[in-house]
Amino acid sequence: MAWTDFSTLGCARAEPVRWRRRTALCMLLAAPLVLSGAGARRAAAQGAASDATAPRWRLERDPDGLYLTARVPLQLPASLGDALQRGVPLHFVWHAELWRPRWYWTDRLLAQATRTVRLVFQPLTGRWRMSVHDGVAGSEGPAALQRVLESLDEALALVRSVQRWRVAASADLNGDERLRVEFRIDAGRLPRPLQWLPGHDGGTLPGWRTELRVPALTASDAGEGRP
Repeated sequence: MAWTDFSTLGCARAEPVRWRRRTALCMLLAAPLVLSGAGARRAAAQGAASDATAPRWRLERDPDGLYLTARVPLQLPASLGDALQRGVPLHFVWHAELWRPRWYWTDRLLAQATRTVRLVFQPLTGRWRMSVHDGVAGSEGPAALQRVLESLDEALALVRSVQRWRVAASADLNGDERLRVEFRIDAGRLPRPLQWLPGHDGGTLPGWRTELRVPALTASDAGEGRP
């Protein structure tokens, strides 16, 4: 009986120990799965953030011309955002230059196009007015497009993008040309105090530049352009 009592007591004490060991082992085995799931979520979040902050450029060609579609990230400095809220207009410039390389001389400028987007807040109505002008920055003609928007986010979403903007004619292109594109804030048209912002010449103000190769004109496109 003494041996039986001792055996029963030993089993009762050993069972919780084995249960705790089994629980710890299960937790150790499940930890990599939890960590891998968290890592996947972080990677997905980082990928989404990189997509949101990456500029997108597309150059299309048909017999009528070259068309640029682009969208770039735009984060205004706090000083410019405050100036906008106070009714100071900002001018955003899209500029494109079509260049043809020459091995015997410097590259030749074939064409250029400029689009200026003016954005201003109207305190009396609480709305934003956006106007688009095609032509040389600072001397553009009548607005080609005007819109009244409810929020700044909606306005900036339109400011930072262009859709099938015709930047040059398509005729007589060899296919080795390059289109240089720039998006920037026209710092020269800011009020004088704002022109002294650190990096107002492009160091910290939002701006993007890229160079795109002109796509070749396909046989089907060329056929459609014939009379």
